[in-house]
Amino acid sequence: MMQASNGISEETLQIALQYGIVDMDEISKSVELKKRNEILSQHPYKVWQNDQGIWLTYLPDEEKGRVFRKRKTREDLEDVIVDYYKKQEKSIYIKDVFQEWVDKKLKYGEIQTQSYDRYCTDFKRFFLPDTPICRKKMQNITSADLTDFIKTTIHEKHLTKKTYSSLRTLIRGIFKYGKAQEYSILSITEFFGDLELPNNIFEKKICCREDEIFSEDEIPIIVSYLKHHIDIWNMGLLLQFQTGMRIGEISALKPCDICDEYIQVCRTEIKYKDEDGKWKVTTKEFAKTDAGNRMLYFSETVKWTLMQIQKLNPHGEFLFMNREKRIRENTFNKRLSTICEKLKLNHRSTHKIRKTYGTTLLDNKVDDSTVAEQMGHSDIATTRKLYYFSNKSKETKIKQINMAINF
Repeated sequence: MMQASNGISEETLQIALQYGIVDMDEISKSVELKKRNEILSQHPYKVWQNDQGIWLTYLPDEEKGRVFRKRKTREDLEDVIVDYYKKQEKSIYIKDVFQEWVDKKLKYGEIQTQSYDRYCTDFKRFFLPDTPICRKKMQNITSADLTDFIKTTIHEKHLTKKTYSSLRTLIRGIFKYGKAQEYSILSITEFFGDLELPNNIFEKKICCREDEIFSEDEIPIIVSYLKHHIDIWNMGLLLQFQTGMRIGEISALKPCDICDEYIQVCRTEIKYKDEDGKWKVTTKEFAKTDAGNRMLYFSETVKWTLMQIQKLNPHGEFLFMNREKRIRENTFNKRLSTICEKLKLNHRSTHKIRKTYGTTLLDNKVDDSTVAEQMGHSDIATTRKLYYFSNKSKETKIKQINMAINF
């Protein structure tokens, strides 16, 4: 029969517990006191009282070697010592907090699998194992450490304002969660409120504005080609020109989404890693964003396009299928590349078709609120900032300027 450490058998102890002979509260207090005394006995620094009656000692510190601590009573100082070493037992690093945070967000449905994968990819990109902030325990990371990490990362990885936003999202989430779990005392809200990042610290992305959208001269060329070369892929691209939908939304369309005057956008294609780490592509019953779930009104020309699609795929589960399989968004992008090459146009992705649609609506004085709704944006500022480019030819621009400046 097994014996407890004090010679009492395990069976005897269980019976004593069953009949309330043993006081569990007293046992817990005794265990805590024993652990406390063990911690204090291993504290490497002297504990002393000065002339003013204040109790003093040192605590280890990763940067300074040791730091000074003092309290009014010996018991209070011993509490500080014990608390320090208990926290040291938890070797929590930023990678541990990230994993806890992102796992719980996925568990509670706060993010979808594809967002989870993106967060993990971004974390590996920004938080390299040999980075100083990653080698430090979470509780010891200071505002100065975080500031140095952010500025160094922006500089060394040549981050633009847009790519920096991904880093900021991770830092905010990790440290907000870390504080809630008492892994850190740093307030990330206050930190970002005080953080100053001058504009010249960010990489300036120089893009050719002509390649951001299809010009007013190119639109009729490519649209005519699509209409005169009817197949299921070309009709998908034509529908995007006519509706401005995200290509993932078009790829996920079903016949039941098509109404008399509008398309119910409520689904999109997603890409994620499964439990074996393999990439999977499927659809989810929700658009990319809350604003993305929308009734998208279309012009009369779309009815002809939809009729061609119905003829090509009359019984498919999805609007765009080939050999009984849904056509994925990357396939549409490959088709667009092929067409641009045939027509001797600069290569553009299907996202540029979407920008062309947004620009066309704004140029034709469609109400801002309507444009935002059609694009699936929460407000017009997003459309104007990221989706509006001049697609006028040189001749049109000169003509417009001449008409405006006639004095």
